[in-house]
Amino acid sequence: MNNLTTATLRGVSWNTAATITTAVMQIGYTAVMARLLPPAAFGLVALANVVLRFGTYLAQMGLEQALVQKAKLSEEDVRATFTTAIGLGTLATLVLLAGAPLAPLLLNEPAVVPLVQALAISLFLTGLSATAVSLLRRQLAFGTLALMQTVAYVVAYGIVGIGLGLNGFGVWSLVAATLTHHLIMTVWAYAVTRHALRPYFEWTHYRPLLVYGSRISLTSFIEFITLSLDTLLVGRLLGAAALGLYNRAWMLISLPLYLLTTSVARVVFPAFSQVQADQPKLRTVYVASTTLIAAGVLPVCAGVAVAAPELVRALLGPGWAAAVPVLRVMCAAVPLGLITMFAGIVCDARAALMPKIRVNLLALATLCALFGLLKGYGLIGFALALVLNEFIRIGLFMRLMQQELAAPYPRLLGIYGPGLAHALAVGGGLWLLRLALLPLAWPAPALLAAQMVAGAVLLAVAALWRPLPPLCRALHQLLSRLNLERSSGRAARLLARYANFVNRSANAANAAEQEFSMLPSNILQP
Repeated sequence: MNNLTTATLRGVSWNTAATITTAVMQIGYTAVMARLLPPAAFGLVALANVVLRFGTYLAQMGLEQALVQKAKLSEEDVRATFTTAIGLGTLATLVLLAGAPLAPLLLNEPAVVPLVQALAISLFLTGLSATAVSLLRRQLAFGTLALMQTVAYVVAYGIVGIGLGLNGFGVWSLVAATLTHHLIMTVWAYAVTRHALRPYFEWTHYRPLLVYGSRISLTSFIEFITLSLDTLLVGRLLGAAALGLYNRAWMLISLPLYLLTTSVARVVFPAFSQVQADQPKLRTVYVASTTLIAAGVLPVCAGVAVAAPELVRALLGPGWAAAVPVLRVMCAAVPLGLITMFAGIVCDARAALMPKIRVNLLALATLCALFGLLKGYGLIGFALALVLNEFIRIGLFMRLMQQELAAPYPRLLGIYGPGLAHALAVGGGLWLLRLALLPLAWPAPALLAAQMVAGAVLLAVAALWRPLPPLCRALHQLLSRLNLERSSGRAARLLARYANFVNRSANAANAAEQEFSMLPSNILQP
C-alpha cells in the first residue's frame, strides 16, 4: 500500500505540475484569442465539439479504461484493444464526415458543418493513440504523459493557434490548434510505448474488454449529454454569441479546476483499481482523497466568485462583462460536479457500472426538468439549473457510495466540511479586501493579483495551520505512508515536522469524538 501511495503521489505531482503549466498557458491563450476573435467564434467551436463528442463515444467504447482496469493484461488484450480502437476511430471519422450536414437540424447553426468535418479527423488520431496512452496510465508513467501534454500544448496552441489567429484565420485557428495537439500526442505516445500493432480477431480477449468498455462508454455518454445539454440549448435558443459568453464563463472557473481534478482522477483510477477488492482500504482512500480535493476546490471557487469582475476584465477584456454573473453562479456548480466525479471513479474501479448508469440517467432527467423550468431566465437560468442538479447528484452518489463502500452518511457528508469552512474564510476575506481596494481605482490585473495573493494566504492558514478534524485525518493518512522519517533534506524535514503536527491533531480529534460518543445518553438530551 505504501508503494502504491508513493507511486500515486508521484503521478499526482507530475500531473499537477503539467496541469498548472497547461492551465496557465491556456488562460494566456484564451486571453490572446479572446482579443483576436469574436464570441461567436468560440460559440461555433463549442457547438462543433458537442457533435464531436458524440463521435468520441463511438470511437472509444471505453476500451482505454478497460485496459487500465483489467487486473491481468496480456499481449492479446493490447492487440485486441488497438485493433478495435483503430476500427472504431476510422468508422467514427467517416460517420461525422458524412453526417455533418445534418448537424444544423440539431444545432440551428449551418456554419458549424465544415468545422465538424475538419475536427472529425481527431477521432482517427485518437484511435491511433488510445492504446499507447492507456498503457502509460496503467504503468503510472505520468511523468512521461505530463511532458507529452505540455509540449504538445505549447506547439499546438501557443505556436499554431495563436500564429494563425494573428494572421487572420479566425475560427480555423482554433480548429488547427486542436488537430495539431492530437497529431503530436499520437506520434509521441506510440514512440514511447511501441506496443504491438498486429491485428487480433479472437473473441476470447475481446469479450471482457468490450463488456466493461461498452458500459463505461454508455456511462460516459450519459454524462456527456448531461454536461452538454446546456451548450445545445443555449446555442439553439439564444444564439452563438450568447453561447460564446456562456462557454467562456464556464471555462474561467472550470479550466483550472477541471484540469487539476482530472489530472488527479487519471492517477487515482488505476490506483483505485489496484485495491478494488479491498473495500475498507478503498473506502479509506476514497474519503481521504475526496476530502483533500474538496478542501482545495471549494475555497478556490469562492475566491473566483468574489473576484469575477476583475478576472473577466483582465483575461477576456471589457467586452465580456456580461459573463460575470454567469461565472459567479457557475462557481457553485463546477466544484460540486468535480468532487462527485471521484464517486464515479470508485464505481469504475469496482466495475459497479449499472448502478452508476441508473444514477446518471436520473440526474439527466432532473436536469432536463430544471432547464425547462428555468430557461426563461436566460444564461443565469441555465447556470442555476446546473447548481440545483449538482445537489441532486451529490445525494444520489452519496447513497451509492454508502452501498458500495459501506461508508456511513455522516462520514460521507464530512467530506465537504473542511472545504466549506475554507470557502467561507477565503470568500469572506476576499470580499472585505475587495471593498477596501475598490476606492483606490486600481487596474483590473493589479486588483486581481492582490486578491489571488490574499486568497492563497487565507487558504494556507485555514488548511495548514488550523485544519479541521476530517482534514487532519485525511492528511495523516496521506503523510503517514510517505516514510518521511527516512527522507533527507530541509523540505523533507519540514514536511515530517508538519506530519507530526497533523498526527497529534488527528489523534486529539479522534479522542474527542470517542469521548463524546461515550457520554451517557441523558446528558446529550435537551
